[in-house]
Amino acid sequence: MAIVATLGITVTAGVRPSTAARQPAVPATTATAADLANEERALAKYFDDLVAFDSECAKLAKQPVLEHIHINPFQVKSDDLKSRLPGVQNTIREIIRKLKAANEWDDLDASLAAKITDGTSNTFFKETTFRQLLEESSNGLTSHGNEISIPLDKLRKKIITGPGPGDGADLQIVRAAYETPAPMKFVSVRCSIGRARIGLGIKLGHYPTGDTINRVAGACGENGTYNPF
Repeated sequence: MAIVATLGITVTAGVRPSTAARQPAVPATTATAADLANEERALAKYFDDLVAFDSECAKLAKQPVLEHIHINPFQVKSDDLKSRLPGVQNTIREIIRKLKAANEWDDLDASLAAKITDGTSNTFFKETTFRQLLEESSNGLTSHGNEISIPLDKLRKKIITGPGPGDGADLQIVRAAYETPAPMKFVSVRCSIGRARIGLGIKLGHYPTGDTINRVAGACGENGTYNPF
């Protein structure tokens, strides 16, 4: 009996190593695709609000006479859009962070180009690629916040009946609408956010509607100047 027990132990000990050797290898960890649905909605919401603000200003500009009471609500909307702009810039920074974490940053432009099926959308990323656009917008949007109130500044000019000698009212308005020359290929807040919205949508498989393309094209008008009037 002692001899049988000893043999049993010996056989068992000899089987264990071969069993361990047959364990399946653990697969290598792969990066998960970036989840950018929330960021896409945030960009779309802000751009749509910008367009709505411009459209309302354009309608008000058609009135023959304007008073401060007509413009005050638009000042509130303009201030709200300006206060939200840093959040939009942070959203773009988060987009970049997620793309890098998912290993989708380096070939971002190539993958986007492969998904564009019409020449119109492609024109938004010719002079500035999608990657360049995100990089510039992640740092430069808030420095151009005064652009948002340009339609409102134009409305205010219709209220002024004319400055008196030394009044300086015209000079004051010029200063309010003045923008520091844009660095690099930055076009405008409206155009940058609109193009970022289109690029992100295409990347996620949500091709822009004709209405969205037209509104972004309007925001990226000749010389980057958007004029709803």
